[in-house]
Amino acid sequence: MKDWMLIIAAAVLLASCEEKGASVKGNLSNTDGETIVLEKLTSTEVVPADSIEVDASGDFKLSVPEMTDPGFYRLRVNDNNFVILLLEKGDKAEVTGNALDFYKSYEVIGSEGSSKLRELDKRLRQDYELTDSLRRMFMDYQAAGTYNMDSIKQTIDAIFLEAQEKKNTFIEKYINDNPTSLATLSAVQSLKYDEFADKFDEVVANLEKAYPNSDYVKQFKKQLVELKAKQQAATRTGIGAQAPEIVISTPDGETIRLSDFRGKVTMIDFWASWCKPCRAENPNVVRVYNQYKDKGFEIFGVSLDRDKQQWLDAIKQDGLTWKHGSELQFWQSSFVPAYSLDGIPMTYLLDENGIIIAKGLRGAELEARLKEIFG
Repeated sequence: MKDWMLIIAAAVLLASCEEKGASVKGNLSNTDGETIVLEKLTSTEVVPADSIEVDASGDFKLSVPEMTDPGFYRLRVNDNNFVILLLEKGDKAEVTGNALDFYKSYEVIGSEGSSKLRELDKRLRQDYELTDSLRRMFMDYQAAGTYNMDSIKQTIDAIFLEAQEKKNTFIEKYINDNPTSLATLSAVQSLKYDEFADKFDEVVANLEKAYPNSDYVKQFKKQLVELKAKQQAATRTGIGAQAPEIVISTPDGETIRLSDFRGKVTMIDFWASWCKPCRAENPNVVRVYNQYKDKGFEIFGVSLDRDKQQWLDAIKQDGLTWKHGSELQFWQSSFVPAYSLDGIPMTYLLDENGIIIAKGLRGAELEARLKEIFG
């Protein structure tokens, strides 16, 4: 009698857990006693949920005891062999696949979110495989020394652009058809923000309304704010824009401003003593400066250094005779966000009125542009 009571109690407890959470069961072929692990992927960390050794027939069953909003979960055989599920309360997902190639082979039912995510994965994988195939095709033609490479490149580019348009159309429809699915977070990130900013805003608006407490949505919204700020900064420093003012200190401690250079074609050279590519490029910059400085060309060396002596030593060692300034604040310098700097060396070429006319010029490209300007 007691045994029956224990069985009934366990059944009631299991049913209660499934109502509050979700379960994942399934079958994997080509297993050999592997332990399959279920982990929740939060916006900041990976949290273990459940694990079990797959039985001799490949069957397994895992559970998430309790959950509120839908969440992303990683179901993995090992660190390099896993699939992503999108589970919500009450889901009873059933997953099948080949343990040797889990991601490519798996299928899922019993979880609408996971099925939607699988549909998206399949479509994006098609684009990845096509892009990889086109890349290898181009490299093969190049290695073979094919004479009409320009024509081949145009053909490959046309195929790629057509595939991108079809992918973008699919993604837009996918988002429209699934406005309250967290899977749209994955979908929209396959679009270029500068071309589909409205779609990013639409996804956030839809999901904020559906899941106001979701950490995934909050984190994505934060990233979107950063994306917008970066795009706005890029617009502020695009070709034809007025270069943002820079006010920093010279090696002597005096104040120097970008606006001091008005009246001359000026190149802002963002660099640092610790930047090896910068130091390698400096001889070229010295050469073109000496060639054009008497014709109205000036350079404003803006350093991301933090050690003043190393900065001064580099200026002397490399023979950089133009004007310099720095905040000695490394990547925390105020001009870094103003110019959306994410790497150095980086150059901005300005006309006599401080308007940006070119970006990122180095070596032969810089020399050619200056020759075009000064003759």
